[in-house]
Amino acid sequence: MRVVSTRLLALCLTLAAGCSRGPAPTPVPPEVPSGPPEGARSREQVAAVQRDGGSRLPPAPARVEDGGEDGGSPRAVRAEIRPLTRFQLVPVGQAAVGPARAALESLRARYVAYGFDLGALQTGSMAPDDCAELLRRRVGARGTLYVVADAVRCSTPFGAVNTQLATGLVSLAPLGPPGPLSERRLTALVGSVVGELLGLSTPCADGRTCCALRKAPDVKTFDAQARVSCPAHAGELDRIREAAGMQ
Repeated sequence: MRVVSTRLLALCLTLAAGCSRGPAPTPVPPEVPSGPPEGARSREQVAAVQRDGGSRLPPAPARVEDGGEDGGSPRAVRAEIRPLTRFQLVPVGQAAVGPARAALESLRARYVAYGFDLGALQTGSMAPDDCAELLRRRVGARGTLYVVADAVRCSTPFGAVNTQLATGLVSLAPLGPPGPLSERRLTALVGSVVGELLGLSTPCADGRTCCALRKAPDVKTFDAQARVSCPAHAGELDRIREAAGMQ
């Protein structure tokens, strides 16, 4: 019995010694999230966390807002578009400076509370001679009205309007030779364009009066339409001023 006990004791000691000499357990690395719980993270950030022993991930960059329900492109930040309250007459060509300046006082009297200023003279080639192209190339602030000394080709005989840019263009050439008559026509024409940009109805309810003067087929019709006032415009302008916080 003593011999058996001795052998059992020796066997246990041998097994215990063998277990102690086994390889040390491999340390478990800190768990790093496989996906970005707070936003997209770069591989460099994840690697840095592994090197630092599992310290907290740095804040994720701001996410771009997803598109709408239709799955379209990300929604763009919408800039607030304020109501038009100021207009600038920009002469294009030296011959347009005097007529544009002469129209300012009449415009201020017609559109009370609105600002009208004379912009800096612009020079240079007008080619291509197309109003729409000129409005695209000479992008100005909202409310910019170009008074062009040269003849330009427009979709309507006396000028053009870009409602998206809230700008307009009129040409002196169709208004006749330089003088008081052409200046009065210019004042009426610019005033009509301002009304279009503000949102006055053209034509009025009867379908005949207060047409946009830039659309007149000839000077004779232009003069006849310029002499007609629209009773509805006064009330419309009051409502536009009120909506803009001007009264």
